[in-house]
Amino acid sequence: MKRHWISALVALSLLSTAAQIRTPAQVPASASIGASTRPNVLIIVTDDQRDGLGVMPATRRWLVRGGTKFTKGFVTTPVCCPSRASIFTGRYTHNHHVFSNDGEGGNLIQQTTLQYYLKQAGYETGLFGKYLNGWDIAQAPPYFDQYAMTKTNAYHNHTWNVNGTLKPISDYNTVYLSHKVHHFLHGAGAQQSPWFLYLATAAPHSPFTPQRKYAHAPVSTWKGDPAVFEKDRSDKPSFVQKRHGGLAYGQSTREKQFRTLMSVDDLVSKVFTNLRNLGEDKNTLVFLISDNGLMWGEHGLKHKKVPYDQSIHVPFLVRWPGHFLAHATDSRIVANIDIAPTVLEATGVTSNPAYPIDGRSLLGATSHRESLLTEQFAGQVAPSGSKWENWASIRTKTSEYTEYYQSDGTTVKFREYYDLSSDPWELRNLLGDLDPFNDPDVASLSQQLAHDRACEGTVGPTACP
Repeated sequence: MKRHWISALVALSLLSTAAQIRTPAQVPASASIGASTRPNVLIIVTDDQRDGLGVMPATRRWLVRGGTKFTKGFVTTPVCCPSRASIFTGRYTHNHHVFSNDGEGGNLIQQTTLQYYLKQAGYETGLFGKYLNGWDIAQAPPYFDQYAMTKTNAYHNHTWNVNGTLKPISDYNTVYLSHKVHHFLHGAGAQQSPWFLYLATAAPHSPFTPQRKYAHAPVSTWKGDPAVFEKDRSDKPSFVQKRHGGLAYGQSTREKQFRTLMSVDDLVSKVFTNLRNLGEDKNTLVFLISDNGLMWGEHGLKHKKVPYDQSIHVPFLVRWPGHFLAHATDSRIVANIDIAPTVLEATGVTSNPAYPIDGRSLLGATSHRESLLTEQFAGQVAPSGSKWENWASIRTKTSEYTEYYQSDGTTVKFREYYDLSSDPWELRNLLGDLDPFNDPDVASLSQQLAHDRACEGTVGPTACP
């Protein structure tokens, strides 16, 4: 698709903000928080994980029993690169302009990122694992003091950029990451400086290569869910009606994903052992999130990039003793865009960025939202050879309204509305069931969605949901 309207938005944004990029001197730490009391920050990002905590006992011990589990955690764009850009910036895709995985990582304005703000505030910064799709592996990730970066989903025997040197690494992904994290934490501790670490695993993304010791590990049987057995998809978009995923696919994919997550759990265990041995486990703010979910045959689908629950709903765990309750669940609607503002508030970094942040700090009362925008921009080629769909959606605790657009990005070609209270598996599109008496007020919803698709920041008439 020729995305002229997107290119124009990017150009206008870059022109209007290029002169406003803040200098390091303008990003101080709050005077009320001393360097010795500022928390460390650890963000763990898995790849394509929608479930799997059941095979991750160490993760449950440290982050579920030791922290807060957000039961309604979402990503605002269910695609790897845009989602990671939202984690770094706290901004929606329509504001950070990393629209797809098609080499658009370079669109990210680096002075809008957590690593920029925290590095200027005196934090030691590190990145280990996957960065942004399409990023030149030979180019250093900006504002990271230490890094071991890869851009592939290979689980072993691939090339990494280790602090500027390209190296073939044969170690299994999580084993190598454990090694790098150990040295980073001990080095940062010796410098007596707070640190920020972004840790991104290959698992559980395809090709789902398990560590040898878990190659045949038992995994509980999954019997599917109502959406897997949906027989009538005539109320769904045409591209959904053409898909043919099913239970066997879902069972196989789930089993392979879970075996790779067992190694992620080992990594989490080693990271927290290091933190405890260094005496830093109580003053480290930790997030665990996936960049998106994955369909296991629901509605016939085998991928992500769709507005359905299994694609946008992800594990969302937070731990910071004394600030987030231990062994607690929180039912607020939260998203990947909320991580950056939470970190900025927790670290006392006064950013006042030239680029408004769309997410809300989970530490403040303003984090309560009634709805969340999710969005997807076409660009990548689907397995069928067609382009992925261009859509936007309003998600609440009880409903989901979605518009699919023509190539101009504005003309609506299909609509969906699901009452999640009575239909949590999204089996009955009330706008496509041929019953006009149950149709919601589409005009008002469409008007709200138009506002949300252009929103920026959290205050004023353009405030984001």
